[in-house]
Amino acid sequence: MTVNVFGSPPASALRSSGRDPNPASRVRRLSWVAGNAAGAALAVYLLLPNLQYLLRTGQAIGLVFVIQQVWVAVVFVARRAPRTVSRRALDWIAAYAGWFTSFLVRPGGYHPAWGITVGFWVQVVGLLLWAWSFSKLARSYGIVPADRGLVTGGAYAIVRHPLYSAYVVGGIGYLMQSLSVRNAVVEMIAVSWQLVRIRAEERHLESPAYAAYRARVPWRLCPGLW
Repeated sequence: MTVNVFGSPPASALRSSGRDPNPASRVRRLSWVAGNAAGAALAVYLLLPNLQYLLRTGQAIGLVFVIQQVWVAVVFVARRAPRTVSRRALDWIAAYAGWFTSFLVRPGGYHPAWGITVGFWVQVVGLLLWAWSFSKLARSYGIVPADRGLVTGGAYAIVRHPLYSAYVVGGIGYLMQSLSVRNAVVEMIAVSWQLVRIRAEERHLESPAYAAYRARVPWRLCPGLW
């Protein structure tokens, strides 16, 4: 047994006891956990207007949106730390602007009967695409462009950014249910930021492996279009 004459246990003892001997590492880990918890809390807070409308009226307007964003909150807590993260300011702005803007839709405006029904099922299609994408992405979900390992199976074998495809489909369905100038503008701004995010993520992931993946899967968002 190694004896430390200064009274502190050796690093090997700290490791065997589960304690990290590196204070900086502990701070980074705590910061990561705190950041994930804050992101999850913000996601829940921002969906409250839609949840309150759902509970108050009993209408299925925004129901799928609420389910999707609760899912985001859960994944925020469980996601893994990235290998690398973009340090470009525009990448961070686009990432959080695209993520935050999508929460600004509101269940107001005109609610045509056909829109409530058709829009609901369009959102369900978006949610199914979201679920299929997450079945492969799992804990690699993130907001800012980062490398958490290349995912190429499932929906990612059809388009390179199926989560954003799901966002677009879900947004169209939501707009069908709640027609308003506000929601239309919010959706257009959100989609614009998502396109910036796509380019930022691909720039950060650029590598021989990603180039081979891009050659196999030429479409970013929608087969035959882009």
